[in-house]
Amino acid sequence: MLPAAPATPVMRSFETVARQIAALVQQDHQVGQRLPAERELAKRFGVSRPTIREAILSLQMAGMLEVRKNSGAYVISRQEAPELKGLSGFGPFENLQARRMIEPQIAALAAQHATPLQLAAMAGTLADMRAEHARGAEADAADHRFHILLAEASGNGVLVPIADQLWRGQIDSGIWQDIHRYMPMERYRTTWLRDHEAIFRAVEEGKPRGASLAMTRHLANIHAALMETTGRGAMSGEADHDGGAE
Repeated sequence: MLPAAPATPVMRSFETVARQIAALVQQDHQVGQRLPAERELAKRFGVSRPTIREAILSLQMAGMLEVRKNSGAYVISRQEAPELKGLSGFGPFENLQARRMIEPQIAALAAQHATPLQLAAMAGTLADMRAEHARGAEADAADHRFHILLAEASGNGVLVPIADQLWRGQIDSGIWQDIHRYMPMERYRTTWLRDHEAIFRAVEEGKPRGASLAMTRHLANIHAALMETTGRGAMSGEADHDGGAE
């Protein structure tokens, strides 16, 4: 048997673009200069605006850029090849794109196969979310458990570690953690709890299409919150007048 070929490191989307922006800085920008507008960068590099945001945040964390509220991203260092390898995980927008491809289908399968015991466990996680929110706290553990229970209820064991990886990929992302410092989480708790309740109702009622649509709405709401936090005056200094279309 031939030995397995060594795994090729996966280049994260934001990392590729960050290196392109770093090269642009080294060619055309001095310390103190502002980067071009987000839309201009997205058009120049042929990527979505969320990917540009992830790249800018990664360069801020690497010490090349500074993101100023209501102003934009400014060059603070012209170092060559900024170190991004230590930045954990994929970008949250990239991870969310994968979730939007997979989790609605998980929810649809759960609506077809969930057992009474699994439904009771899901209801318990919703009760835990409400309790945590009532205390003014995040409900990450209950949220995580809800998504794992959905995958278990799908009847396909392969989907359970996938769901776990997708959820952890969001929370463990170094860029997500940086964004999270700016997010007014209390503003989103009611929406996200309502999303989970809608997913649960559709699964409980055995409605695959309804469960899929409810999960799609939930992930769209997360996307909107990320766009708002990284766009509308919070970090990038560039208003999202068009609602943050990619």
